[in-house]
Amino acid sequence: MHKLFYIHRKPSQLVSCLSIFSSLHFRQYSLIHGNLCEVREEFRKFGNGSIEFNPSFSSGIGLITMKNIEKHNAFSGKMMAQLADLVDKLECIVKGETNSREEDELAALILTGDGNTFCSGLDTSVAKDHILTPENGAKMSALMQDTLFRFSQLPLISIASIEGYALGGGAEITTACDHRCISETAKVKFVQVKMGTTPGWGGGSRLINIVGMTQALRIMGASVLLTGQQALDLRFADVLAKGKSAINKSIEYLDPYIYFSSHKEGESITERKRNSVRAVRGIKSIIARANNYDVQNEFLRWEHKLFRNYWGQNENIEAIVGHSKKKK
Repeated sequence: MHKLFYIHRKPSQLVSCLSIFSSLHFRQYSLIHGNLCEVREEFRKFGNGSIEFNPSFSSGIGLITMKNIEKHNAFSGKMMAQLADLVDKLECIVKGETNSREEDELAALILTGDGNTFCSGLDTSVAKDHILTPENGAKMSALMQDTLFRFSQLPLISIASIEGYALGGGAEITTACDHRCISETAKVKFVQVKMGTTPGWGGGSRLINIVGMTQALRIMGASVLLTGQQALDLRFADVLAKGKSAINKSIEYLDPYIYFSSHKEGESITERKRNSVRAVRGIKSIIARANNYDVQNEFLRWEHKLFRNYWGQNENIEAIVGHSKKKK
């Protein structure tokens, strides 16, 4: 049986922020945006959906699933808080504060969406009801920038397994992973310009690092729809899942990180020699720290400030409200 770690709390369990952090080792301070404790707990009340984590999905590989199937896995405030919770847990795991052998042996993560789609971006109904002000937009941006930056810095190899659509914020989330595996029929689109705003979750700077400035300008500025093959051709995606699910192809792609040699016919999982988990994590740490921390943080602050100039303004409000009405 797979073990699942559910990131959720009932309202009765929402005790003070201080006790939550002290009991579960949650991070209280962001190097980029300061104290986000109150923001996280405020957003936890917005909308539905969940983030699920299975640390024993496959040998050495954990599975993170974004789950809000009625909204095509659109991100609610609740899911933002739960993803931040999970990153806290993963930071504890890599520090040796583990609860199982599977967590001790964790070397890689697959990030995916429930059902047949990755993530359709921000839940616009939640945005309309709770976040559609410049102040709350700034809070959302700070929380998601911090969470995704910390996720990208984890010494765990990560891959976004993309089926269906990855739109807006969903497209930004894919860029926080080290690799992207995309199905032939999947579609990725940065729709922020159509919503009268700019990327607010740190995806702008990350996209530049992945595809370069010229292609990033085209993808974001013209809101280009990328198919699976186009994403591969532009080197946005690392692998195309042909004839199999993106999840299975992702496991296959991660295999050399987990095992010492290729799988031999008739060889069982228990017979295969594993790479050193500590060494694999160490290699990822080198990559994560290759870019200058100060430069990264300064760029994220600037991207956050720019986003604040657009979110909650007339063009953005009209786009969000219009989009929300279409979905009813």
